[in-house]
Amino acid sequence: MGLLFTLTMVKQFGLRLAYQDLKRQSTLNLNNLISYIDNTLGRFEKIPEVLSKHPLLHAVLTNPLDTEKSQQLNVLLEEMSDVTQASDVYLINRMGITISASNWRKESSFVGNDFSVRPYFYQAMKGELSRYYAVGLISNQRGYYFAYPVKNKAEVLGVIVIKLRVDDIENQHARDVGSDNYNFLIVGPDNVVFMSDNEEWRLNQITTTVDNKPFFNATEPPESIDVKRYAEREVRTLQILPIKNNYLPIMPNVQIFQLVDTKEKVFAQQAKMRLNDWHVHIWSGLKPIKDQTAFLMIIGTGGYFLMVILVLFTKERLRNTRQQRQANILLEKRVKERTEDLTTTNEKLLEEISQRQKTQLELKATQEELIQAAKLAVVGNMSASINHEINQPLTAIKSYSQNALIYQERNMPEKVTGNLKHIIGLTDRLANIVSQFKSFTKKSSGGQAPVLVQTSINETLAIIKHQAQKASVEIITDVPEEALYILGDGIRLEQVFVNIVSNAMQAMKNMKAKTIYINVSKVKMNVSKEDVTQVNLIQGTGTQTFEQVDITFRDTGPGILADNIDKIFEPFFTTKESFGLGIGLSISQRIIESMQGVLVVNNHDLGGAIFTISLPLYSYPPQST
Repeated sequence: MGLLFTLTMVKQFGLRLAYQDLKRQSTLNLNNLISYIDNTLGRFEKIPEVLSKHPLLHAVLTNPLDTEKSQQLNVLLEEMSDVTQASDVYLINRMGITISASNWRKESSFVGNDFSVRPYFYQAMKGELSRYYAVGLISNQRGYYFAYPVKNKAEVLGVIVIKLRVDDIENQHARDVGSDNYNFLIVGPDNVVFMSDNEEWRLNQITTTVDNKPFFNATEPPESIDVKRYAEREVRTLQILPIKNNYLPIMPNVQIFQLVDTKEKVFAQQAKMRLNDWHVHIWSGLKPIKDQTAFLMIIGTGGYFLMVILVLFTKERLRNTRQQRQANILLEKRVKERTEDLTTTNEKLLEEISQRQKTQLELKATQEELIQAAKLAVVGNMSASINHEINQPLTAIKSYSQNALIYQERNMPEKVTGNLKHIIGLTDRLANIVSQFKSFTKKSSGGQAPVLVQTSINETLAIIKHQAQKASVEIITDVPEEALYILGDGIRLEQVFVNIVSNAMQAMKNMKAKTIYINVSKVKMNVSKEDVTQVNLIQGTGTQTFEQVDITFRDTGPGILADNIDKIFEPFFTTKESFGLGIGLSISQRIIESMQGVLVVNNHDLGGAIFTISLPLYSYPPQST
């Protein structure tokens, strides 16, 4: 119940904030879209008025039989259409007949067609600018029309019309402003989607299934659709269902809908445009909300259990304190009773009490010695581990320092500087090793990053180069040119490599041929869930293919005894007679396991030991899809 209450409160608070963020982003997108459409339409609003004053329009309207003037006007309107990027520009006489048009060369020319039924025509004939959106009677394409009267003083001679294709506006928006995060719909008073970036929603009337009422923004009933506006195009139905959501704050013009056909849920926000009596809608997907919900569940669960652990820990501390206090009270009571008894005893009892007190002092001293010994053992273990981890960098520092002296004697300051930089880097590395030592006893909780395997191999070779030369050990590497990344800690990975190579050189101390083979390869694995033991690489059941990096270290030493091969990774197990604590391979195995990998050892068929490190391949940088 406590967990359920915590998750409910976290989800309530978090999702309300998430919906408010989604509302702010949706409002920004909505305002940008409205501004974009207003600006796009506004560029054409004044063109008909300016064009209406051209003397060639008056000449053709007053003398339509003048074919030369009509041809000149056709060419003028054609040029005007190209310059303004309008779909069509055409001139209509008082009877509603088109007498000149920019598309006069095409088979679908408007010349000779009667547009007197169009509202933009008779509204412009009243002497004012007219706006109208509809499906073209000839082109069958959606368009937005600006119509302006051509006047001779107070008399209206005809109407000049400029048409914009709605497809052009949608395509331009997709190129300039297009986004995968939302879809937009522009809905007229009859609740029909006239413009949208989703082709399937265009010319759909939005309806709901709640009480058979139209969409909440509609200003006209569904049966009032002007079929002439949409010509021969079929007006389909886009059915939506309002969804009640307890986490959505009460916000004006905001609602969550479910599309009945696709079952998709969207965050809907709408606003009315200043002109045209249009409502502009932004429908955003709920993926951010779903992602936020999963994140909140993880945070809530983790926070709740952390709180429970703190409460239980506090309760246990209080219980121990109370028991210790009661024990002290009881001890004081018994001491008091014993003291009273001792005062009434004879000398024999006094001697016995004295002997008991002496025994108690000896026990107390022994107890203190045991506690001190335990403390020294812990400190000894930590010191031994730290000494083992920093010994290799210190050896490298010594090697670089010796080389630096040689380079200085040879007057090679650039190489001296390079060695000093390596020494500084190794010093930083020592600090990192000391600070990270505690994490060797438990699974790493962070600090992982993409690590280039080739770089770690090169750094390892640089560290043990001097040691290998001194021991007459040849190191042969087979590393692919392809960059192979794993997810882990580069410094720890180098520590594992150095430890394995150092052990190999020590094992070959008495051998004539001293060679270490280092091989790096990429391997594809077909793994079933039953076969996965070290990491949870498979989700569900069945078989999955994944890639891993195999790094092998083979030496030409005597190999490992069959009785010791199962003990090789046990802490404090060592076959070295004069030195070694036996924790290097144990720590190395912990490091590889913290990187979701496996470290195994076997004897090679040709002699010597072979250590194999298998780590999951990490795709870095991530490949675009």
